[in-house]
Amino acid sequence: MSQTILIVEDEKLIIVSTQMVLEAAGFRVESATNGEEGIRKARELSPDLVLLDIMMPGIDGWETLTRLKRDNETAKIPVIIFTAREHSRGHQKSEEMGAADYFRKPFEPDELIELVEKHVGQGV
Repeated sequence: MSQTILIVEDEKLIIVSTQMVLEAAGFRVESATNGEEGIRKARELSPDLVLLDIMMPGIDGWETLTRLKRDNETAKIPVIIFTAREHSRGHQKSEEMGAADYFRKPFEPDELIELVEKHVGQGV
């Protein structure tokens, strides 16, 4: 069975392009367009990894990450912060908050696949 990646991202074009890259690499991809939906789907699907945008309507990625890490059902799922915005402390903050990694958009497909493969299966 292929590994499942959950993309939590509010921009449809980014979801589609990321999904195409990951599916071509053999992953099953699900998506959510906001933090609340992302949390719900993470609980339902128990994905192998979450790609999480920071800037979203409603609860942002930081709050979504906090809630995922507090919930026993989702706490062990690796989360990669996936953002176009350069945060001065973004990488450090994501690490402190329990994210597995921090990745900038736009992305090179090979780099994304390599990063996802590195962290899939890291949850316990």
